[in-house]
Amino acid sequence: MVYYLVNAGMTLSVLFFATGYWKRKQMNVHRIWMGLGVLANLVTAVLLVVAVHAFAGGDMKNAGFHPTVASHWILTHRVIAVVAALLMLAMAATGAMRKRKVHIALHYVFIPLYLIVYVSGLFMFEAGS
Repeated sequence: MVYYLVNAGMTLSVLFFATGYWKRKQMNVHRIWMGLGVLANLVTAVLLVVAVHAFAGGDMKNAGFHPTVASHWILTHRVIAVVAALLMLAMAATGAMRKRKVHIALHYVFIPLYLIVYVSGLFMFEAGS
């Protein structure tokens, strides 16, 4: 069940980010959609971490995430996910502080990195019992 909630939450986050990017010329609308994207991402990430570490004792298989790739690829996915999350927070901060040049520069790295993490997560894990 948690597997499907995580996939749904991250998909929602991607859709919110895409809508926010599409509405980037309408600043107030852009902020709302991007804020929803950040919120969906953070809530889903907390759900994932709590499900694996608090309820499954750190065992992702017990939490319902069965890897389909070697463990070094899972580690790579996790490291890149942390970097993407930090970039997401940096983008939210620079956007809120109206640091436009830095905000725009960050999105050239964040968007591809976030999409790599999202898509790879869909293929690296399958639902377990």
